[in-house]
Amino acid sequence: MKSIFTYLFIMASGILMSQQIYIDKGIQVNGLWCFPTHNNPKAYKYLSTKARLALDEEQHPKFSFMRYITEKPSADENATSSVIEAGGGGILHFLVLYETPQVQVDEAEVLLKELLEDDAVSIDGPILFDSASYALVSSILDKESNENEKHLLSVGKAPVMENSSIALSFDVNPLNSKLLLESFKMDTPDISLVFDLSFSGLSEAYDATLEIDWSEIKKSKSFGAGGNIYFVSADVELGLDELFKNNSIKLVTNGDDADLESLLNTVYDKLLDLMFKPVEPAIVPEEQRGGLMDALSSIIGQDGALSSGNTFNFGVNASFQMKELRTEGTSHLVFNGRSTVNRHHFITFNIGDLYQTYGQDTRFFRDVPIWDPAFQQREVFVGVDGDLEKEFEDMLNSVTLAMRKRHANGNETLSELIINKETFKDYEGHLSMRYLNQGDSIRTDWLTYEYRTLWKFKGGGGYESKWQSENSAMVNLFVPFQRRDIVLEGDMESLKEKGIRAISVQIDYPFFDQVKYDRMTIRPTDNLKDKNFKITLPNTSEEVNYNITWLRKNGPSISKTGTDRFGLIFIDEIPED
Repeated sequence: MKSIFTYLFIMASGILMSQQIYIDKGIQVNGLWCFPTHNNPKAYKYLSTKARLALDEEQHPKFSFMRYITEKPSADENATSSVIEAGGGGILHFLVLYETPQVQVDEAEVLLKELLEDDAVSIDGPILFDSASYALVSSILDKESNENEKHLLSVGKAPVMENSSIALSFDVNPLNSKLLLESFKMDTPDISLVFDLSFSGLSEAYDATLEIDWSEIKKSKSFGAGGNIYFVSADVELGLDELFKNNSIKLVTNGDDADLESLLNTVYDKLLDLMFKPVEPAIVPEEQRGGLMDALSSIIGQDGALSSGNTFNFGVNASFQMKELRTEGTSHLVFNGRSTVNRHHFITFNIGDLYQTYGQDTRFFRDVPIWDPAFQQREVFVGVDGDLEKEFEDMLNSVTLAMRKRHANGNETLSELIINKETFKDYEGHLSMRYLNQGDSIRTDWLTYEYRTLWKFKGGGGYESKWQSENSAMVNLFVPFQRRDIVLEGDMESLKEKGIRAISVQIDYPFFDQVKYDRMTIRPTDNLKDKNFKITLPNTSEEVNYNITWLRKNGPSISKTGTDRFGLIFIDEIPED
């Protein structure tokens, strides 16, 4: 089994190395950012440029806006008017993707050859993003509010490759359905979306040392509240800036100032790994959200971080939970040579003037009277996390989504949807499950259902979630585990001086119903940059147990056990005999 995972890891590593770029040598031509690759500096990769609605086989947009009207009993039994208000609302559904027109790529390649005066230069395709997410902002689609105020309504995972679409569905109240229809008649309707696309590459060479005083960090006003507090990227950035200003964190650099920006991105990325873990805003407990969603909205807003370009490594819709910082003393991290660093690329989207072309076409805009609840059908759409594509290659066999509806007449509807590698390839945002009305006279109760997921892993093992109650029109499938690097750090020269011949590091960690183990042997002459563990943890876990054994030239070996929460194990802290 271990050999299978090793083989898959080598395959994935080969794909990533083939598209590894020099991230500080990007050139913008014809509106296209292009980067030379590590294996062939004359072959360039580009960043996607545009987002649009997905199209069907007839080149029509995959979009629909249906307003429904239902009978609504009069609240006043003595009312004499024959005209009363009807109930209802609206359902909006559309698919979005990001891409780069081929004509733009071709023209950019010609200009790049001229700019570099080299006909051997070529543009070989798009960058494969490490991760992708989206954030949707609107004032009308918020069915809980009738105020004309921008809100971040939805955040989620997006595909990591061009031309893969995401599906979005919304149910709005009668007033907002009318406002939305009028908004569609304008050139720029009140529906905006931002893709946040994360990619990585090799930086320029630099030489620096980072010193972290953990006791001073604990005193920080920005981060002193502990592990139950949630932050958005802008707050994290301000907090880290404060730590640098008061010398809780010190960075000593050697070399050119030209490398400073790349170095700062690497340093901030390391500090994020040590102090925070990313969280999906949707899974933050309601009582602990506070102004989290509004704060995320402000980042995307007119005066937010995105508008200024000042986003560093954080991403536009990233939110974080602070880890429990129990480490005492001072840590020293050494940065030298080239390093892999992360960047974020943003693509904005507005749904556009669809009404001008399709406003009279009932396939796209329709008003439907729904008079009898007995003939109604509830359709629940399924949104798929873009990270699943990679996991079907590496770890997953299948994902089963089960939906259960307990009706008012005592009947029960049970449906299952199975997603595997093959069905995912054909996924175009059309996955859904349905149930009918069976004596469900109370509409709000009829809209409520339950669902759970069953994840099957390659080589055996699985994870089954508990039944969860939901009443929205969409269930989003998120990967229940996270990739994590466990980095080994230490002063190798001091180990040589202490007569250490080798260091054996073993880790073990939970993976749902299993415990996984890994071991690595390091010699003082090794380069620690090549020594790290790549593991997969459930989203509910962050602790990794480790055992370090120092083998000495003279004398018995020394061992030490511990638990790591930060993704960093120091191998030069030898306990006394």
